Amino acid sequence: MNKSYTIADYLFERVAEAGATEVFGVPGDYNLAFLDNILESDKLRWVGNTNELNAGYAADGYARERGFAAMVTTFGVGELSAINAIAGSYAEYAPVLHVVGAPATDKLDAKRRIHHSLGDGVFNHFIKMTEPVTVARAQITPENAASEIDRVIRMVLKKHRPGYLLLSPDIAALPIYPPTTKLDDSREDITSQAALADFKQALIDFLPNKTTTLMADLMVHRLGLQNELKALIADTEIPYTTLAWGKTLLDEQSARWAGTYTGVASQPVVKDAVENSECLIKIGVDYTDTTTAGFSQDIDEDVVVDLHYERASIAGQNYAPIALKDSLQALHEVMTSGITIVPKPFCEAMQAHEQQGADDEAIRQEDLWHIIADHLNHNNLVFADQGTAYFGISAVRLPEGVTAYGQPLWGSIGYTLPASLGAAVASPHKRSVLLIGDGSALLTIQEIAVMIKEEINPVIVLVNNDGYTVERAIHGENQHYNDIPACDWQVMPKAFGATDNNSLLLRVKTAGELKDALKRAANATDKFVMLEVITDKHDVPPLLKEVSAALK
Repeated sequence: MNKSYTIADYLFERVAEAGATEVFGVPGDYNLAFLDNILESDKLRWVGNTNELNAGYAADGYARERGFAAMVTTFGVGELSAINAIAGSYAEYAPVLHVVGAPATDKLDAKRRIHHSLGDGVFNHFIKMTEPVTVARAQITPENAASEIDRVIRMVLKKHRPGYLLLSPDIAALPIYPPTTKLDDSREDITSQAALADFKQALIDFLPNKTTTLMADLMVHRLGLQNELKALIADTEIPYTTLAWGKTLLDEQSARWAGTYTGVASQPVVKDAVENSECLIKIGVDYTDTTTAGFSQDIDEDVVVDLHYERASIAGQNYAPIALKDSLQALHEVMTSGITIVPKPFCEAMQAHEQQGADDEAIRQEDLWHIIADHLNHNNLVFADQGTAYFGISAVRLPEGVTAYGQPLWGSIGYTLPASLGAAVASPHKRSVLLIGDGSALLTIQEIAVMIKEEINPVIVLVNNDGYTVERAIHGENQHYNDIPACDWQVMPKAFGATDNNSLLLRVKTAGELKDALKRAANATDKFVMLEVITDKHDVPPLLKEVSAALK
């Protein structure tokens, strides 16, 4: 055995094999010793964050782009600070490995009253707290290190959800043999060939001569099946839509794009395409209250072909287990086999947006998001925080190639600022565009310091509408609990390292000023850009009016 090769080396070699080249987190005395292993690795780079919650958000954004992420925190105070982010990753299928530095084993065994503990000599409280928000957990020992590290990481990759490893620094320093197998070696094919054959025959019987629309959503992205979905679209003529959760999965500039489906809040053309088709093909679709205006979808399940994570169904008849990649391939084969597929005709043509306010007038929410969309390009990663930004951008067409992210299920405000950092680190060839309100930004604004340090040069469009506007739309329009402290947003980035040389700070009040500022931002690719947009605190995007009414 090579005594210089340690359990920490084994762990981080597996982290790199799983797809990460960076590790996020915050140092603490219980993890410091094995953070050195990251610094010594030729495969990994440490990205320190301003706090553990932000580290978790950054890892989530990284995982969405890269397919796997890792973060390191310290015991107790650090891991509990991060657990909100881990819960969001669990809810929204972001595969994040959370490594927690534990006290040394002699302290654990002696049940001493040590810092970052509850002082009761019990040290498994926090790993138990992670059970509902992780798919696998383990406390690493000399005996189980290799098997448990592999098991947890493999489960994270298989289930596309977080895992947890508790590692004491003295255990991390112990020698171990390097891995001799690959993580991929244990990935089994869950598909039943009999179920798949029956599903395929049922498709042949069900699909012909029915007016058909396709709806795609989140799980297509999380399982990495975007290319397979686009191939199906390219080889057929049917119209398509997504929920806001799956926005930008498909080309929204196509004449076959019906729009974003949002239940009762949908535009008539997409509502008709979805709810009045004789066959609705759903691929990776999960309904949430915020993406369906309070579960207001009006869909007859008897007309639905539903392809999901590990199952498929036709008119309520289930076929399982079938992996989504296999049911999607079967669907593609059947739809291109020569049977008659009838595209659902649109009830009306989709209309291009006409700007409602003049360029020299105050910016209106009904125009704001269309103007922003017009200035995006295929190289942008768009993160929209769960406020006016999310509901504003969800309803507009985005350019082909843009990747849009939100967090409509977990809905933790402030998530997108660190998440956009993580995604930009994961995909340095793309430029992050963050759409966030002033209330949300206050929660995680300090991560701007890491953005500037990492030189990722995002464009942050910060909507200054004087408070929690989504909450005002739902309840308490003029109540002071929906107010926030007044901030000078033009000064704030300077506290985190912004200078005239590395940053561009802009502030606009009119539509014309916004257009000019977005052009300047697009050209300033070598700078961090903060674009503050002033809007009325009671003005909301049209979609939010409909959704907030339903959520009331």
